[in-house]
Amino acid sequence: MINICLSVRKAMENYGILLVDDEPLYHRIVSALASARGVAVHGVDDGEAALAAIRARPFDMVLMDIEMRGIDGYAVASAIRSGVKRGAAVPIIAFTTLSPAGGERHFLDRGFDGWLAKPFGASTFHATLDGWLGAAAIVDPAGSPEQRLGRLLGEGAARDLLGRFRAGLSEAVAEIEAGADTRPLGHRIGGLAGTLGFATLSAAWLAMEQDAGAWPMVRALTEEALGEGIGTV
Repeated sequence: MINICLSVRKAMENYGILLVDDEPLYHRIVSALASARGVAVHGVDDGEAALAAIRARPFDMVLMDIEMRGIDGYAVASAIRSGVKRGAAVPIIAFTTLSPAGGERHFLDRGFDGWLAKPFGASTFHATLDGWLGAAAIVDPAGSPEQRLGRLLGEGAARDLLGRFRAGLSEAVAEIEAGADTRPLGHRIGGLAGTLGFATLSAAWLAMEQDAGAWPMVRALTEEALGEGIGTV
């Protein structure tokens, strides 16, 4: 495995992440999550586009889906390692719903440097990002949605509004688990989350207007956010 300790280099340059995935949901979520660490994301949806992108410019890390149309992620990773300048050094992380019996070792043996399993929570994503990219930009708590609303509305009003938002999130999760249509709930919760400044939740819930299959990812992010106290001042 490549030893990635890029704190000094990251202070000078930020090439960002190449995300290779044919599911638009992940492009929206990864971009929202990475922006909280000051990291840019360049997204492509197939192997040919991934190879073209990494030949054209450097990246700090590649998040590689495995099951894609055309060239699969294994073949793309192999092509990067063997045929792309700087390809031997860039960390390539398997980014997939596959869960092989060998766990992460399955991917390490096939030229990857790690594995980020889908669905994932925000803390898992950020731990992967920080672990591979070294010192990262940490969000100032004073700039969180909760803190901004507190300054704008006053703590009492913000606490009431965010409490209702938390309750709405919990109710929406329960409704979908009981079989409710994801489209109107995705529209309502996604719009509200965006208005309040919760960009990742907004992107996730809005994705369900087009794709009910996004629910496992949306549920993972929402349950983690609720467990970590989102919506409290």
